[in-house]
Amino acid sequence: MLQRRKWYTGIILAALAALLVIAAAAVTDRAYADEPEKCRVKIIVQDKSTGEEIKDATPMVYHEYYVESEDTYVDEPVKQNTDGTFDVEMEDWAYRYKAVAKNYKYKRSAYGGNDEYGDWIEFDGKTQDDQGNWTLTLYVKLTPQTEEERLNDIRTESKKALSDYKKASDYEAEDQETLKTLIQTYSDKIDDAKTEDAIKQALAEGKGEIDKLVTAQAKNNDRYASKLMFTDRNGKTTPLLTGEKGQYEASLSLLDKGGVFSVEGDPAARWTVKKGLWIQSMAMNHSVEYVTERTGSFLTTSIPDDTEFVDAEISDASVTLGDGSKVTFTLKISTKEEDKTAAVAAVKEKIGGIGEVTLDSGDAIRQARTDYDGLLKSLQKKVDNYDVLTDAEKKLEELKKAKEEAEAKQAKAVDEKIAVIGEVTLDSENAVTEARKAYDALSDGAKEKVTRYGDLTAAEKKLDELKKAKAKAEAEAKAKAEAERKAKLPGKVSLKVKSGKRKAVLSWKKTSKAKGYVVYRSTKKNGTYKKIRTLKSAKTLKYTNTKLKKGRTYYYKVCAYNSTGKGPMSSPKKVKVK
Repeated sequence: MLQRRKWYTGIILAALAALLVIAAAAVTDRAYADEPEKCRVKIIVQDKSTGEEIKDATPMVYHEYYVESEDTYVDEPVKQNTDGTFDVEMEDWAYRYKAVAKNYKYKRSAYGGNDEYGDWIEFDGKTQDDQGNWTLTLYVKLTPQTEEERLNDIRTESKKALSDYKKASDYEAEDQETLKTLIQTYSDKIDDAKTEDAIKQALAEGKGEIDKLVTAQAKNNDRYASKLMFTDRNGKTTPLLTGEKGQYEASLSLLDKGGVFSVEGDPAARWTVKKGLWIQSMAMNHSVEYVTERTGSFLTTSIPDDTEFVDAEISDASVTLGDGSKVTFTLKISTKEEDKTAAVAAVKEKIGGIGEVTLDSGDAIRQARTDYDGLLKSLQKKVDNYDVLTDAEKKLEELKKAKEEAEAKQAKAVDEKIAVIGEVTLDSENAVTEARKAYDALSDGAKEKVTRYGDLTAAEKKLDELKKAKAKAEAEAKAKAEAERKAKLPGKVSLKVKSGKRKAVLSWKKTSKAKGYVVYRSTKKNGTYKKIRTLKSAKTLKYTNTKLKKGRTYYYKVCAYNSTGKGPMSSPKKVKVK
């Protein structure tokens, strides 16, 4: 009895397992039935002149489809598999392929249409692998790139690097225009450069000129920095910040503990710092809050009596004023202010750091002078390289005088170039450009000495007016040519669609000027229409779309095409499959 029960149980379990297998197979069949048949495409890139494979090439596949809402065609990149192949739907003929490689020209289409995305994929050569999957191998032959073409690529990359070097939003409106002019000027120099080194030099020079522009924040610092005050424990109020050209700093020490920050005429100012101050005592390390929000005291936290030293601390700090303006600066926390030896050494180091005097030495010389004058009289006598500072100041004045004379000479040369322009015509562009380049190449001081700059801007304005008039005439001619081109396009297709058993039968009348037709399909009237077939004969006026799902509604559109291009889309036609 027990054996019979076990036998029945085995039969039931086997039957249940069989049912599960059948059900799983049915689900799988339904899942695969909904998926379009795909083909795995492999692209081999070869050197056109030698036939050898280019190993470091990058193949690409794009899918073209029509977007109803935007009335335009979209070319979307197809994701590459890890083995370098691409999976594409064979029912959809709208795939293009191409390849790029270093030191080779881009692959271009032979069709003369949207050649940026390469040739159409034809599935006629597909084969099946051992697992029954469809595969297709395509070849792209690239022509080696000439040296001039390589340089053109470097020029393009360099101009982009120049354009992206600084954000226009970091500058005020007038400086944004200057930034734009500098980018254009040095982009032109990059275009004119004949070698890679010359291109790099033009890029470096352009970045150098851009670096001379002062940001909006730095200008704001210059406007408001003098309002920031510090009142020490003895009641003496002095400006908090030192420095110039938008770069300011505040230097405080432990002896300033209890001093009060304030902003002249603005009690609502808010202080912000990015770091705390660590001090070391014999007992432990302490984190000290040294700036409070709004007007507050320096070092509000008590400092232990056994404190031996404070690690030098540098922190980014800012003050947001009541009107929303912000001042940024570097806050330095020094060690012992009473360490006179260190103070003298610091001044001597500043003077020694001046080095060979050039016109760019002004900041270093002025800072050394400021630090020296800030010393006590008794300490100034210990600065044994003071004569280096006075000699540097004298040398700087001589250089400035020589610069003034050179700038006057340069300005005169630019005035002469402007005078050469004369009456402005379209042929004056080279003369105007040369004068503008010569002017822009001047230093700010030399520019101020140019007397005919107004004539240059007037000539540029006149030339711009003449070029716009010419451009307008050319645009009108182009519009006329475009109208003539559209007149050569095929007319609109009059589409009819009938339902059949798991199929849709499309038909239309012969369209004028057509050399073939393209069929599109969607599951929504206003959805995305995918190209499903290209009919290459104008005599083909019918197309049957098979293997459709019973009971599902489909929408179709057809357009005619010829050597000029594609004609307008037909009105969408709906069909519910039987």
